[in-house]
Amino acid sequence: MKNYYTRVINLENLDEAKRELQGIGVYDGELREMAEKSVFRNLKIKNLDSRSANAIKQMTLSVGADASVAKELGELNIEMTDVVISANLSQYNRLYHKLFESRMNLKRIAEEIKNVLIKYDTKITPVVIGGKEFDFAKKSYVMGILNITPDSFSDGGKNTSLEEAVKNAKKMVKHGAHIIDIGGESSRPGAEYIPANKELDRILPVLERLVKEIDVPISIDTYKSEVAKECLKKGAHIINDISGLRSDSEMAKVISESGAYCILMHMQGTPKTMQVNPKYDDLIDDLIYELKKSIDIGEKAGIESQNIILDPGIGFGKTFDHNLEIINRLEEFKTLGKPILVGASRKKFIGDILGSKVNERLEGSLAVAAISASKGASILRVHDVKETAKVLKVADAIKNTRIK
Repeated sequence: MKNYYTRVINLENLDEAKRELQGIGVYDGELREMAEKSVFRNLKIKNLDSRSANAIKQMTLSVGADASVAKELGELNIEMTDVVISANLSQYNRLYHKLFESRMNLKRIAEEIKNVLIKYDTKITPVVIGGKEFDFAKKSYVMGILNITPDSFSDGGKNTSLEEAVKNAKKMVKHGAHIIDIGGESSRPGAEYIPANKELDRILPVLERLVKEIDVPISIDTYKSEVAKECLKKGAHIINDISGLRSDSEMAKVISESGAYCILMHMQGTPKTMQVNPKYDDLIDDLIYELKKSIDIGEKAGIESQNIILDPGIGFGKTFDHNLEIINRLEEFKTLGKPILVGASRKKFIGDILGSKVNERLEGSLAVAAISASKGASILRVHDVKETAKVLKVADAIKNTRIK
């Protein structure tokens, strides 16, 4: 007979909690309730009026949980405060009903809390893009970068001939790319704007060949509605908009009318100005707020909710520390309930860590890919497809396997 011993266990979600509790023989009728008590979440509510904040704090305490507010709130010296609620899922259920039934008109906040928790914990439904199924709940996918530009930071000038571009796209598909992302305008820091007609001159010949010669979805990296419209007509499946539908007021309508998928990225400023002293009040709060605004723009224009993918914009108006914090806290973006794309391949912050040049950042890029996948990234946009595909295959196996 073994001696007793104690250890810490990590229960990240209800499925893990149920599995652990079933393993010790918990009564079936109590399983869900006990599992909900085993999973904790910290929620942050921004910019809440002091009256509502006080009410929420008291109701949270009444269900056995806690809520943190600004110290000035108790002295009635402020009108607004942020609130951090710390509770298990069972306590959130009880808090929801208290808020919903309150005479203080807190129903909207109750629904917001409920919806955020559902989005965070609900697995993303599989989708079909360009005839291919993408099950983001089980797998991280590789997007291969195909820049048809003379001035991109890593591969500028590599694909300027049509045959070379087609050949490199086919090579990436062979090596495991699930999506090919074609770009006709550089978005490196300080990059100059080019007109839509010039961008189309670069992209269309390659696109017209690839829709016939490869069998994976094709994404177009553009923030111009004119470019997007023409490329979607020619068979592109995804529009990758680095401005998050902010640069061109017609972009959301073009995507909506085509039924295409879109990637909405966060960027502070423009490629020409984005790295000039970027600042945030609270990095992750600000990014999530801005990405929510992009989602709202898209959905109001008629883009299907399931057709939206989000990108926090590594290196786009971000400092070295910003980039590291985004990757480290990537799981918090699950709050938005969308697949997350990470595009960190060969970027400057990796070179700063390793002291390496652009084409010597493979190992660092693979480390970022593995960590991002473990923290919930659905798509990795990369230059080194073959190596990344192998890394993600191992990362997914680890993430999805639990010995029963």
